[in-house]
Amino acid sequence: MTGKQRAVLSALVAIAVLVPLVALSAQDAPPTATSIGDGVFTSDQAERGKKLFQQTCTGCHTTAEHTGKNFESRWNGSTVGDLFELVSNTMPENDPGGLKAEEYAGILAFFLSESGYKEGTRELPSDLESLKHIRIDVPAK
Repeated sequence: MTGKQRAVLSALVAIAVLVPLVALSAQDAPPTATSIGDGVFTSDQAERGKKLFQQTCTGCHTTAEHTGKNFESRWNGSTVGDLFELVSNTMPENDPGGLKAEEYAGILAFFLSESGYKEGTRELPSDLESLKHIRIDVPAK
């Protein structure tokens, strides 16, 4: 094998090793900050959250309490992580933390949908660290 062939082979091996590592680290990288106006949930997720809210929460809460102007005035300037943390640690009242993280995220997606925020192509994450990077910024009217 010539020196040039060895150099080409070394470069190909390096690429074969590095490309998957770069892709993997990009998946694990903390998400960039986004806003609820960027389409951070899907319509399917919001629909699942609506059904769960109706089954689990309507004995004590109404949709209006947690959406629209009420949602905006309470959570503007916070993150979805702040909201997730409160809800997942205190609800349901008779079983705080009793739902799966994905179920809490679905309920929050329902709140966002009912508040008029646009859906996106990816579901709202269900891990607190990712949710802390999603700002609740209410647009000025």
